[in-house]
Amino acid sequence: MGEKLMAIMNNMKFNQLCLIALTIAVCIQRLSIAAGNILYALSILFFIIDTYRRYQSGEKLFLTEQVKKYFLVYVFFALTILPSAIFSLDMGYSSSKFLDYFVSRFLVFFMLIFLKIDTEAIKKALLCFIAFMAIDGIATLVERLITQAPRVNGLGDGLLRHASIVATVFPASIILWISRSKDIQHKNYLLFCAICIVLGAIASGTRSSWVGILAVMPFVLYQSAKWSPKKCLVLVAVFACTAGVIAATPQLNQRAASIVNITTDRSNGDRVEAWKGAAVMIKEKPVIGYGILQGGKVYLRDYRTAADTQGLGHFHNIYVQTAVDSGLLGLAGLLTFMAYSLWLFRRWDSPYSMIGFCAWIGFAVVGFFDYTWGMSAAVKTLWFVTGCSLRLYEDT
Repeated sequence: MGEKLMAIMNNMKFNQLCLIALTIAVCIQRLSIAAGNILYALSILFFIIDTYRRYQSGEKLFLTEQVKKYFLVYVFFALTILPSAIFSLDMGYSSSKFLDYFVSRFLVFFMLIFLKIDTEAIKKALLCFIAFMAIDGIATLVERLITQAPRVNGLGDGLLRHASIVATVFPASIILWISRSKDIQHKNYLLFCAICIVLGAIASGTRSSWVGILAVMPFVLYQSAKWSPKKCLVLVAVFACTAGVIAATPQLNQRAASIVNITTDRSNGDRVEAWKGAAVMIKEKPVIGYGILQGGKVYLRDYRTAADTQGLGHFHNIYVQTAVDSGLLGLAGLLTFMAYSLWLFRRWDSPYSMIGFCAWIGFAVVGFFDYTWGMSAAVKTLWFVTGCSLRLYEDT
């Protein structure tokens, strides 16, 4: 029995199982947190087994110079946040969050970079994620049409998590469609996926996803004009039609106009009030802040004013939240790492490099509306797209 089990284990391709489990985990993490976490844990287990096998066979793990530098910048970022975990108002809680943020979620990227698997498999994993987000977009649109609710979730919960994921994944669909790459078949399906993702974002009613999508479009249109002027015109026509639909639909038009409304729209106004309180808090503890996810508690207790009608428990802004929780030191680390991530994908000679660049742009822009770095699903999505992009870019 033991010999049969060992024979089965030896024949199993744990590298493939790792990628399959990881891809499904990232896809369904909003749909079912429990199932997503189980599959994520399995992907880590498969990765450990596969890596041990490689080590036992005498294989040496190799990293390119740019990946090594990227890891070093990430360590620098983690070190700028570390003091706010140690010297926190609640050290136990902040320390556990630090490990979650900088180790647990980062394993998505780590596994994709180190996993010994062919480029075609990585590409299929990315395409599967795009297809799932298109299905999610259709489900969101159908839910909106059936319920007529102003805000809908689609396949899962968390409107703002959904917004960040959409802004991070959408660029991949449209960039692969406009690319000159001949190794991508059935490209028109990717345009269909992009349209479904955009329709889902509109139907969800979450404005940050709209802004995130719009933020990447100048880069996409610029590059599409160079790669394929005809496709650039198609994109302009599609977005003109989309804008027309929003303008002609009173509910959507009002929702779009409310993006810059900080008076009657308390969703925006309360954010501004919280940011005013945050400015005072940063002045009082400017270096290392109050501790990871401790700033919101202090704000509600000591700094909230009557103008904040909702009593926000956090600052709905990745930059403000980081500055309050981890001080200007942590904010400097965050901005440095974001800037370096964009620099890493600065060359757009490959569509995969541009995908990585636009994924970070989308994530960073949605971060102005919510604390995206604190959302496990959003960050894992970012690391998944970043890891796939870097692997595919380096292998082209």
